[in-house]
Amino acid sequence: MNHMREIPREGWADYLSLLSAIERDHEVRIQAENPEFGDQTVAGSLPLVDIALEEKGSDLGAIEVTVGHPGEELTHRIAHPEHLWAEESEQGELECLDIEDSDHAKTHIYFEQEALLDEATPPPPPA
Repeated sequence: MNHMREIPREGWADYLSLLSAIERDHEVRIQAENPEFGDQTVAGSLPLVDIALEEKGSDLGAIEVTVGHPGEELTHRIAHPEHLWAEESEQGELECLDIEDSDHAKTHIYFEQEALLDEATPPPPPA
């Protein structure tokens, strides 16, 4: 059974910085869920480059998630986040990071499990 916990706002910057360092290059999927526009896939199985809370400038308070390969990065920005939840497995592994903004739109960042990635990768052709 998974465990969901909310990350307190005052801990967002440190949590996201640590998460970004630990999970860099981990395959993630990003889904956006918006009451007005419905569900949308933002990014399918791409390596995490960075996830950070903007702490200065005109983007103060925004969360930016960057995924992709060098030269082909995609950045998804949550302008006014209100809540940040971590969904963890029984073993304590992060499975999903949920971010809800002030308009009640949600961004789900799914951390792909290695076993699932291995199953999805076809075996090499016989020699």
